[in-house]
Amino acid sequence: MTITVVSLLYAFVVGIIFYIIPVNARKYLLALASLTYVFGLDKYAGAIVTVTSLFTWLFSMMIGSFVEKEEQKKAKLCTFAAVCLYVLVLCMFKFLPARGGLFGKLFLPIGFSFYVFQAISYVVDVKRGTTKAEKDPINVVLYLSFFPKFVSGPIERFEGFNKQIYALKYVKFKDGERFKLALYYVLFGMFMKLVIADRLGIYVDKLFEDRGNYGTLILIAGVIAYTFQIYCDFAGYTFVAIGVSKIYGIDILQNFNVPYMAENITEFWRRWHMSLSSWLKDYVYIPLGGNRKGPVRKIINTMIIFAICGVWHGVGFSFLAWGLMHGLFSGVDAILKSKGIELVRKGAIGRIIMFLEVAFAWIFFRASSFTAAVSYISFTVKNLVMGETLWAQLHSLGINQVELILILVLVTLQIIFDYIAYKKNKDIPSMIASNSDSIRYAVFYVLVVTIFIFGIYGPDMATKPIYMQF
Repeated sequence: MTITVVSLLYAFVVGIIFYIIPVNARKYLLALASLTYVFGLDKYAGAIVTVTSLFTWLFSMMIGSFVEKEEQKKAKLCTFAAVCLYVLVLCMFKFLPARGGLFGKLFLPIGFSFYVFQAISYVVDVKRGTTKAEKDPINVVLYLSFFPKFVSGPIERFEGFNKQIYALKYVKFKDGERFKLALYYVLFGMFMKLVIADRLGIYVDKLFEDRGNYGTLILIAGVIAYTFQIYCDFAGYTFVAIGVSKIYGIDILQNFNVPYMAENITEFWRRWHMSLSSWLKDYVYIPLGGNRKGPVRKIINTMIIFAICGVWHGVGFSFLAWGLMHGLFSGVDAILKSKGIELVRKGAIGRIIMFLEVAFAWIFFRASSFTAAVSYISFTVKNLVMGETLWAQLHSLGINQVELILILVLVTLQIIFDYIAYKKNKDIPSMIASNSDSIRYAVFYVLVVTIFIFGIYGPDMATKPIYMQF
């Protein structure tokens, strides 16, 4: 879901109805509410997710029937056909519009990249026998379209999500701990998204558009700003989705675990977009052989995984380059470890190197094209000496002394929050919710006031998650 007043009010109203209606009707309410929400965002996306859900249900029923009859060849063939269809349609939506002509009017439906991966994992799991085919199509519709996670994930697995659908009838309104946790997930997520990410985004957009007009230090600061922007944007959205889901008694996957505290790229991907990393490992990396066929094959498989990861995010060589860079960095980590010299990647040094690698790769992810990314890097190197002073460049961005201090304070606070979460091995919303009443109330008022005063919102402000475009 998007982080807007309308979306949050919608979730609240659905929550009220959820606890009024008969418990056996709850899943039907959530399925209807989810489809209504998606159709409200975009009728095209609503139609596509409805058709995808029905096809996924039909495929799963056929595959499940073949598995029960021990007709493995038919089950395998049906699964192969389903996966090929999903991949073909995903590629069609991603790549054909760029060719223009007859396909120029096609565009990627909102959330499609996320729920098509969920559909693939479901039919494959039915084939593997790790989950049973669900007879009720409403469960499949809700699994793929559940509105808190629809826009930008996380990428759920059917088995765990479906168990929670069946448990909806047991969700109690008088569960203060769950509502308390939901509140702080939503508030802290809004703080990360509206106060930090969207504020940084204003200046990042200007820098990447007018990169030739700024000096080296400002351009480097822009890359660092985007590194925090995309993290606070995506993680903030996920926290809100987790909080809203808890209103209905559903626990969706955690997608982030303080990724910038990682000591190397391999660990970074265990902490960043964890549902995607896990999906790629289980459904691509391991079937390719994983690390079971020697170090060379492991590196090749890793490069394939990150190439897919890059292409999944977007069209163009810039996304592929971003993915391959992460594959290269991960391969270097593996080689260092195999040579017994991974000690250079431990502790603070490891984190600094990891952060620099990730930040550099983000240039290609954020830039409008590969050429634009190279141009940004080129200007960063060439514009060491500028005619304008540093302060003049900041003012041209719209940053005065107060705004600069505010940005530095916000980013520093986020680093401190992540460090505390890393040390405690517990996310900040959970820590707040488990504290004493006086501390919780104080944090509540501070978050609300901070969001109200410093948040970037309004009809002219873009509050859509960055990952919504994927």
